[in-house]
Amino acid sequence: MKYVESLDRWVRRPFDFVSFGRTLKCFGAAVFGLSIMINAHADSTPSTERPSQQAPGLPTGISRFMFSGWEGPELRVWTYVPSSLDADAPILFVMHGVERDAKRYLEDWARTAERHGVILVAPEFDERRFPGSESYNQGGIVDPGSGKKLPREVWTFSVIEPLFEEVRRRSGSNSITYSIYGHSAGAQFVHRYVMMTEPARLDQAVAANAGWYTEFDPGRSYPQGLKLGRREAIAETSGFETQLTILLGTEDIESDDRNLRADAWARAQGKNRFERGRAFFADAQVFASGGKATFAWQLRYAPGIGHENRKMAAYAADILFRRTKASQPAQVLLSVRRAQEAEQCEAAGKATRRRQGLTKSGCAVLSGYEFSVWAARQGVLQASEASVTLDQPVGIGADQELPGVTGRVFRAALIDAGGKDTRESSALQRKLDTLVERGTDLVLLVNSPTDGRVRRTGQYTLVHIPRERLARRDREAGQTFGDNNFLVALTPSPANLKMRLVIYPSMSDAAQRQSEHAGSGPEQWKPFSEAVRRIVMGTRDKIRFESGQDDQGDYLAFDVDWPLGD
Repeated sequence: MKYVESLDRWVRRPFDFVSFGRTLKCFGAAVFGLSIMINAHADSTPSTERPSQQAPGLPTGISRFMFSGWEGPELRVWTYVPSSLDADAPILFVMHGVERDAKRYLEDWARTAERHGVILVAPEFDERRFPGSESYNQGGIVDPGSGKKLPREVWTFSVIEPLFEEVRRRSGSNSITYSIYGHSAGAQFVHRYVMMTEPARLDQAVAANAGWYTEFDPGRSYPQGLKLGRREAIAETSGFETQLTILLGTEDIESDDRNLRADAWARAQGKNRFERGRAFFADAQVFASGGKATFAWQLRYAPGIGHENRKMAAYAADILFRRTKASQPAQVLLSVRRAQEAEQCEAAGKATRRRQGLTKSGCAVLSGYEFSVWAARQGVLQASEASVTLDQPVGIGADQELPGVTGRVFRAALIDAGGKDTRESSALQRKLDTLVERGTDLVLLVNSPTDGRVRRTGQYTLVHIPRERLARRDREAGQTFGDNNFLVALTPSPANLKMRLVIYPSMSDAAQRQSEHAGSGPEQWKPFSEAVRRIVMGTRDKIRFESGQDDQGDYLAFDVDWPLGD
């Protein structure tokens, strides 16, 4: 009974708010301290995404660990290990963008890494340990406060090679080289990493959609130029012997992106990322031509892709992992231009074609168009009514057989659509049907009002050659869609049962192309960009497009199936 009375007195007494508050405060401090201990422990162990029982190894899938094996700050590192891992599994570094979201970048690459058996490494340069762009995408070379050059050991660039060794140790990979990919701010990191250091074990690098670039100016201070101090400048090679790909999305043309540097100096490189990337590559070519180093860089495009890391990664994977032999020279170059004189075909560029092993095999004028063909073997160029047929421009001889099928030539034809579509012109459709009946495999529809696109049927491939859109006043003045020149290259690949078709939508003369500055202004890329947009986005069939720049100019390429027999 006395216990009940004591409890009754305790309940009835006045509530002590002060004591209760002190109790809550102590309890809160204990919980906060415990959470700090848990988080610290999480950073020192494999990822909470997929705990590892194989420490210090790397578990399959996504994991993370803290890396301190260099002179700079401790670094959180995200990794992805595919379910099937070879002893020589390649290692790819994935450099995140301005949001410092390394894990998301890793996830964007995970499916591709699984397919190719690649170990992914995504270092996370968080804002607390690596504040500002100076400490991340500019490589940590210069102290942002004093402007003085820092020791090389603490450059952000300097973490890559020792981190590579750590990943090799943890994963057991025997790979002696690595590759590196960066998008946006990560692309800034990558191209400067190649230029400013001499990475001993770097195999390939891809810089995708960088916002701005370090220029090849030894008199301008870094990061705008190559000057590192009063008397020190970068080596003249500037990393040109490294296999670096500048990868640009053809739709990354926004000029008002909040993350795009917009001061006068950056705008001088171009209005958008696509312009700036082209200008940077052109400047690199010019700078490299004055030295003795081998120029191993290349310019590639992701057709129809904007500022999207996940989609850019798919094109980067083709460059990094689907290594193919160097492209074989085209067996046919077909130049289409507005005829200046109806009775005479233009012979410009003959010397260039001859150096490529091509000889001029035919020329015809049709409806104001001049068709000039250079081929590695003599063919038949026939002009008839509204079409030009290349009867035997490429192929293999009758004594050379494809695997399991009888080899035969690949036949191509051009049709002047006269500004009409096959759906509205029965005469045009009959012409197309006639050519197909004669065994034509590829039909190029010139001067078509239809947006450029590719259509495959069981018998042939139809390509609407894209033309520049004309204003109404220009159409009324008599101009047509075919006023711009274009070039088509055909390269046979009988062993793969493919014909590679390459279209240069805004250039038809290699000699003219080589004499011009590749980054001389938007007029050099807008016709090409528009053509790519209309072909890629207008095509509904599943076609893998490839795009880039070579000696002939900016191109869009894809494969056409080889005919299996007559």
